[in-house]
Amino acid sequence: MTAQDVSTMLRCGQRSTIFLINNGGYTIEVEIHDGPYNVIKNWNYTGLINAICNDEGKCWTTKVQCEEELVEAIKLATGDKKDCLCFIEVILHKDDTSKELLQWGSRVSAANSRSPIPQ
Repeated sequence: MTAQDVSTMLRCGQRSTIFLINNGGYTIEVEIHDGPYNVIKNWNYTGLINAICNDEGKCWTTKVQCEEELVEAIKLATGDKKDCLCFIEVILHKDDTSKELLQWGSRVSAANSRSPIPQ
């Protein structure tokens, strides 16, 4: 999704809920091959959405950092704010990942580091 998509959604009066999962980087890439290029500069994503809205259209944004805040945000998005485009930024720890992703990343890393097969 791009900023232009959000702008169009606001212009057209969409009442969707957008979840941005923010773990501060590219966790899947870190599991394959770690490096400084996998750490991204965080933006003020909720501020960006508010700037796009610019008081033209119905928009509600929030940032959550725990399960209780997420539950409350969803309750608001589906209740009092259901007539708005809702944007919920969910903050996760950069290492919050599944066992399966860790295993998969190890296998891809091993495959990527093998010597090329001559043809």
